[in-house]
Amino acid sequence: MNNRITTHFPTGRWLALALAILLWAVPVLHSAVPTKLGPHDFSRLIQLGILLGAAGVWTLTSPPGPGWKEGASRRLLAVLGVLVVASCLHAAHPLVAAREVALFAGLLILALQLSRAFAVPGVRDRFLELVAVGAAVYGVIWVLVMLVGAVSAPDLFAPWEIIFGFDNARFLNHVQSMSLPLAGVVLLRPGTRRWLRVAAAIALVTGGAILTLYLARASILALLAGALVTLAVFGRASWRYAWTMTLTLGAGALAMGLLWYFWFRYLSEPMTDGILSPHFRGFLAGQALDLFATSPWLGVGPMHFTNTVNPIAGHPHDVYVQVLAEYGLPATLLIAWFAVRFLKRALENVRRLASAQLVLACALLTATVALLVDSGFSGNWVMPVSQMWIAVLIALLMSLETKAEASAEALATRRSLPRVAWRALVLSAMVTATSLALMEVPDDIPHIHTGEPMKKPIGNQFLSFRFWSYGWF
Repeated sequence: MNNRITTHFPTGRWLALALAILLWAVPVLHSAVPTKLGPHDFSRLIQLGILLGAAGVWTLTSPPGPGWKEGASRRLLAVLGVLVVASCLHAAHPLVAAREVALFAGLLILALQLSRAFAVPGVRDRFLELVAVGAAVYGVIWVLVMLVGAVSAPDLFAPWEIIFGFDNARFLNHVQSMSLPLAGVVLLRPGTRRWLRVAAAIALVTGGAILTLYLARASILALLAGALVTLAVFGRASWRYAWTMTLTLGAGALAMGLLWYFWFRYLSEPMTDGILSPHFRGFLAGQALDLFATSPWLGVGPMHFTNTVNPIAGHPHDVYVQVLAEYGLPATLLIAWFAVRFLKRALENVRRLASAQLVLACALLTATVALLVDSGFSGNWVMPVSQMWIAVLIALLMSLETKAEASAEALATRRSLPRVAWRALVLSAMVTATSLALMEVPDDIPHIHTGEPMKKPIGNQFLSFRFWSYGWF
């Protein structure tokens, strides 16, 4: 049956496998392709192209939705849509707010397309193998760059700044919160070829080294919380997965610790405050709450945290207060309701999956909890690469309840003219948003155009990541 279903969705299959390669290839390509753009802006452009392509396919073929067939859910979804539109219209720059909504709509569409592909076990397995190999390649290159830097630097070098494909090591750490648990599937899955197991082990060992060198506190806490929840849910059955992850990540951490103690600390500049600082997260959360107080019902508008310049960052490093400030209380409560409902169903599906594929179930639960924890301390919902990983994780969870037998029928029956017209309208909005972004790229400093003078940063905070590296409007 799987082979028959796969033939109905060749586009989704190739989209999934192409994305598996791009997720790690894009950071590497940025170092190889001549461009004036920084890694964040380069990744954003690639992301916009991927989302537009996924939306184009979705316009003609609609995958099954995440369980929103009940009348009450549809009505609440319609209310949420009205609130989001109202928030955009209420914002200081409605087109800017709408662009953020279009971006998240594109990510949801991508997740829907991927979930249909992941419903085919063979496609899902190939996807996980490719991302594990990609993580291993990235890890090996990172280690080589680190060693070459230590040997050849004429003066003291800063190993925490030796990162490629990401403007900040933290942006890589956001990805690791989700990618490392999934790499464990390839390492432990029965029947995996030996060279793939080796690649997954390299990905995990180098991942542990990266987490340790960059003191990735939020990601380490997130992964630990994910492991503890997985142990609590699956009990002794999950011990093998938990111990294997601990040993491989711990081996990388130990190796990096020994390298630091016996070698790197004598060659390195003093560690900067930037790697240890909490970056005023309390201040940023307070600012988000202050913005919420100015407009508690509709929020200040999607993306509009960066309409008010502050000396720290263009996002509050906490998606929960970010949504509250930008969308308002009613929309936040509805978003939370849909999220909790989705997570509850995902947990039920993951627990059922454990009877047949325990390793995959453990990885999905660990990654999901890690994402939720990391979201309270980081900008993983803001950065383009981590946004793509979030879409992948959501798609993997959605695929557990996608009925493959019904998918082909859905493809044939959901092409009614009203549905195609609605999707064409969504696609048009995404084309417009992408076109606006392409108009901003040639600027010396790509930034959001509002028809007003470019906002000046406070102090030395020039880069303040949001849509572009220069996050202010």
